[in-house]
Amino acid sequence: MYSTQKILPKDVLYWTNQWCIKELDQFIKQVILISAQKKSPSFSNQETDLFLKINNGIPFELQQKYNRLINKRDKSELTKNEYKELLRITDKVEQLEAKRIKYLSQLAKLRKTTLSNLMRDIGIKEPEII
Repeated sequence: MYSTQKILPKDVLYWTNQWCIKELDQFIKQVILISAQKKSPSFSNQETDLFLKINNGIPFELQQKYNRLINKRDKSELTKNEYKELLRITDKVEQLEAKRIKYLSQLAKLRKTTLSNLMRDIGIKEPEII
């Protein structure tokens, strides 16, 4: 049972600061979903399913390993095996991102809008082209 006492955003920020990254990431995903539902409260089951898949993201452990190897690469400290591992992880990350784009495209089609408009509407920044 939840208390009826009003919880202020500053209190939420205080408590979330105590959490580990994994808990914080899960919380953020749930907040994004709640925000999207409030912006468009009449989600179909298909839209809800797509939002959950879109917000799934890269597993925490994989992201940590990727970041560590990128840092070593930037310092020119990678071994041959680490380089191979970085390539493998990069492939995996690209596969996950491709799936995410696929789900975003399906959601855009469902909502009869463009991918760019959908991403703007739900607060996802488009990648910069270099």
